[in-house]
Amino acid sequence: MNVTDEPPISRRDLLRGRFFRKLTGHVSEAVGRRLDIAAEPFRDLSTPARTQAMLPVLHRPPCAVDEITFTAQCTRCDACVRACPVDAIVHADALFGKAAGTPIIEPRSKACVMCEDLPCVAACVAEGTSVLNPKLAPKMGTARIIKPSCLAYRGQACDACVRACPVEGAIEIRRGLPVVHEDACTGCGMCQQACPAPRKAVAIIATSERPAMPETPNDDQPNQE
Repeated sequence: MNVTDEPPISRRDLLRGRFFRKLTGHVSEAVGRRLDIAAEPFRDLSTPARTQAMLPVLHRPPCAVDEITFTAQCTRCDACVRACPVDAIVHADALFGKAAGTPIIEPRSKACVMCEDLPCVAACVAEGTSVLNPKLAPKMGTARIIKPSCLAYRGQACDACVRACPVEGAIEIRRGLPVVHEDACTGCGMCQQACPAPRKAVAIIATSERPAMPETPNDDQPNQE
């Protein structure tokens, strides 16, 4: 029954609390419908897209495959951890659930230096897992300038982030201010580590969209040519 179909509420009913009971009932019903709608996306997590959305966004080493595959296929062998020459790769702690023990980078503590030969990737391939895959781009995330904290944006001359960046063209100084080119930035964290501002003026946003494991050609298949 709609509110408009109900009989009018008399002054006596109002004093007895009927009006407030009716109002509370309608509000509860509306809130219940809203909660049902809000909960709908979480009822079925069987699809990869929804599973991916529920996973934490972790800052993985270079050339990492998508998070679902990474978490499922990483053997926690520590090969990439041992191969890193600057000890930038550490283990995800127990707070990350199923991802606990897998390799991550915490750029605020120790940035990736973007080694030319990427020994962490080579070590992963040698172990046969290839969740760090040389066929993929070494994209780990993207640097973002926090303007209120940045010395350059506060009127002081500073190019520490540009000088520290190991990737050509990822950051430049334009009119005295640092500008990040997201297509070139790998999210290594060297700029954040070098930032001299009292409160770090660079945030590293880990990428949540990484490509799937590249397909390996089957040598047993006959040549189609």
